[in-house]
Amino acid sequence: MPNTQTTSNDKRGGRTAANRSGASKRSGAESATEERDETYGLVSVMYHALQGAETIGRYIEDARSADNEQLVLFFEECKGRQNEIAMKAKRLLADQLDESIGEEDDDEDEDE
Repeated sequence: MPNTQTTSNDKRGGRTAANRSGASKRSGAESATEERDETYGLVSVMYHALQGAETIGRYIEDARSADNEQLVLFFEECKGRQNEIAMKAKRLLADQLDESIGEEDDDEDEDE
């Protein structure tokens, strides 16, 4: 039987990594949580990419102050990649939310 004990670092509903990965049987309640996990993941990736881009902006300024053009170019490339990741996460999140709204509308139509 897998250990289902959680740690204080588990911020997504007290489920273990094994449970999140599908190692346990999924009930209706757990299935509903999957979508939140996907949404959480996209929002988290977007947030961290934007935080990374902001931090790298400070590194760019430091490299400029040191007149190190090689590092400026490198950090600008890194910042650009972080921004690309954030934009892709934003598009995927918007698509996912559009799909879930469409599914809710379909469910309402079936109820009528």
